[in-house]
Amino acid sequence: MKRSNRSSNFELLRIIAMLFIVCHHSVLYGLLNGSVGIQGGNPVPNQLWNTTFTGQVVAMFGKAAVDIYVMISGYFLINSKTDLKKSLKKVLFLLAQVYFYSVLIYLVAVHFNWVNPNDPTVLSQAFLPIIYNTNWFATEYLMLYLIYPFINASLHSITRKQHYALILIGVFVFSFIQMIFPNFMTYGSYGFLTIFVLFYVIGAYFRMYSIRHEKLVGCTLFMGGSLILVGILYYYDVLAKTTNNQQYYSRGFSFAGQYSLIPLLIAAGLVMIFKNINIGSNRVINTISATTFGIYLIHDNPIMEEILWKHFLNVPALYLPNSKPFLKSLIIIVPLVFVCCSLIDYVRILIFNLVSKIYLKVKNHVKC
Repeated sequence: MKRSNRSSNFELLRIIAMLFIVCHHSVLYGLLNGSVGIQGGNPVPNQLWNTTFTGQVVAMFGKAAVDIYVMISGYFLINSKTDLKKSLKKVLFLLAQVYFYSVLIYLVAVHFNWVNPNDPTVLSQAFLPIIYNTNWFATEYLMLYLIYPFINASLHSITRKQHYALILIGVFVFSFIQMIFPNFMTYGSYGFLTIFVLFYVIGAYFRMYSIRHEKLVGCTLFMGGSLILVGILYYYDVLAKTTNNQQYYSRGFSFAGQYSLIPLLIAAGLVMIFKNINIGSNRVINTISATTFGIYLIHDNPIMEEILWKHFLNVPALYLPNSKPFLKSLIIIVPLVFVCCSLIDYVRILIFNLVSKIYLKVKNHVKC
């Protein structure tokens, strides 16, 4: 089914999830960049406690958004026919998008002297983006796409109870224990793929089976998870301020991390909510949704992380004792980044479609 004709409930959720991700990056690479409040670095002065906490709350849905994207993939792909040719074609198409933006951003950055064109790291990330994990989500998602037919075959061969038990085991081992004991497992490079498979399996369950009072359960998970996460962030941030132990900031935010149970519950709740929302097929929503992967590839490129948040928008300058300037700016910054990147990717889609049409015409002409 073409995206333009697809029901728009999950397409709208993709858009919301990407807005969450842009908010997350505005804090991670902008407001609190280099601060203990997120990922370690410079100490957080007590007078900046309020803004640090506010930034963490703004950023806390970022990893839940990643969970949402993979769950939606599981929801739609679980009943797709296992066609190796079709799967490889999709992988090649995604690879083309990744390389298109990776090389294009590098060329633009070189033109404007944003980077050293001979830097080995920059060159590797630009021309070998999958190998050097330039966009980690794209790399893991491509790996997931290579193995999803085998996941589908496995899930269709087990009962509902077995599927449910598999989810419980996966959530307990790879999310709950990891949230409580961060050093329980050292995942290495395969860690994200492991958790992506879990999200995929959960999304597939939502498609294959109905859940009693699903919308109510979804609202409970989303609202409950959000409130619990805010409470945890507040608790650990207060500890950090009163004890002057900076590690409490990063420990608190780890509960919003990719392996934490709470973002998983928030994501599952939103998927259940939007599964039961019927808004028909909206061409505008579906068109914008088609650009969300491009929005990610553009604004989360390593070169753009530095240029966009620190130089163009100068978000670190909003790290002030009063959090209101950041919140007011956020209302403008996030939609602006989203819209600009969406428009760029819309042009990319037109270019790819044109190239595809030319290729098909030449191919048919050669056959004749």
